[in-house]
Amino acid sequence: MTSSLRSYRNQSGGNVSAIFAMVAIPLLLAAGTAIDYLRYANVKADIQSALDGAALAAALPADRTDVQRVVIAKSYFASNLAEYGTDVPELDVEVFEDTILASVDTVVPTSFMKLGGIDTMPIHELSEVMRPYAGSAEVVLVLDYSGSMNSKNKYQDMETAATAMINNLDAAIADDKLKIGLVPFSAMVRTSMSSSYVNQVSATSTWTGCTQDRAYPSNTTVDTPIITNGATKWGYIDNNGENNGNYSCPNYQKKNLEIVPLTSDLAGVKSKLAAMRPLGNTNIPLGAEFGWNLLDPQTPFDEGQSYGAKTNRKFLILLTDGVQTSGQFGSGNSRSVSNGNQNLLTLCAGMRNAGITVFAIAYDINDPAVTTLLSSCAPGRYFEPDAGGSEISQVFSQITKQIKNKTARLSK
Repeated sequence: MTSSLRSYRNQSGGNVSAIFAMVAIPLLLAAGTAIDYLRYANVKADIQSALDGAALAAALPADRTDVQRVVIAKSYFASNLAEYGTDVPELDVEVFEDTILASVDTVVPTSFMKLGGIDTMPIHELSEVMRPYAGSAEVVLVLDYSGSMNSKNKYQDMETAATAMINNLDAAIADDKLKIGLVPFSAMVRTSMSSSYVNQVSATSTWTGCTQDRAYPSNTTVDTPIITNGATKWGYIDNNGENNGNYSCPNYQKKNLEIVPLTSDLAGVKSKLAAMRPLGNTNIPLGAEFGWNLLDPQTPFDEGQSYGAKTNRKFLILLTDGVQTSGQFGSGNSRSVSNGNQNLLTLCAGMRNAGITVFAIAYDINDPAVTTLLSSCAPGRYFEPDAGGSEISQVFSQITKQIKNKTARLSK
């Protein structure tokens, strides 16, 4: 019996060796294929990253010829793939009136997959970037100037951050391609428009004064007021304590709280921003309503380009440091704070649907009544900085980068 077992063991060892030899080759090929694919994926990612950067580098400068832009792109691409030495693929760059198109068409040689008859794997990548100086940007700052902005140096820090944003955008976008507007809001806003669009009495063709929202549903749209329909006009003031005495319209004028329509006079915008001072309660949807009107091409504010303008981008930045305290009109001619909150969501959805990029900032407040509202107003573009320090400046800096990136964005 012992002799028989020893004989079987010797014979089976030879069988196992034969089986292992047959299995080893496909196992090694599978492992080698995984290695080849990993190397391919890494090369592909490196090329795409360098490609994106090259297209952006060629698009951003304001004063370069088409030939120079091609040189910039190729230099950036090569420098970011220097580790590949002589294996850096050829970059193709096309310069158009509105965009820069950079593309790579190359192959990655395989090692193990050659055993299966596959010598190379193809890479076809492209990046298309809009040239910001072929386009334009319209930016409206809708800023809370209610009384609570007096605390913790908030309105001063906000003004500093907003001014830095204007300077940064001014340096990146040609002067005639950038417009800025301001909507300082609290319980009311102060503005000027044709007297035919307001219900308040005016002896001249242009009315200047304070208003709250229009009747519902006009207060959720940017439709031009109908001259024969008072319900579509502005001019309403809820004459309770929030708008009387120290909070009356003449005091808004004293605090320099007046809307600035879209303009390329950036020095004038910064001067007016520096002069504004807080006053009164909080009416967030009122600020959003007028901010949208500034960006909309319809009267009473018609400085904005049409929504269909191919190379124009529209942005609205909404900042508040408190909960809604003013009532607004809703259905049935009712007026309440909850109506105001719902109106804000309707306004924000309308702006987004129109192609406006909306940013929302809950400044020094973490009350869910505000944070939930604003995060719903601007999904993915919501910020919640604390007062003091540099947080508000950092938020405006992040928004500035997004504005510049959308003006010169990767489109493919």
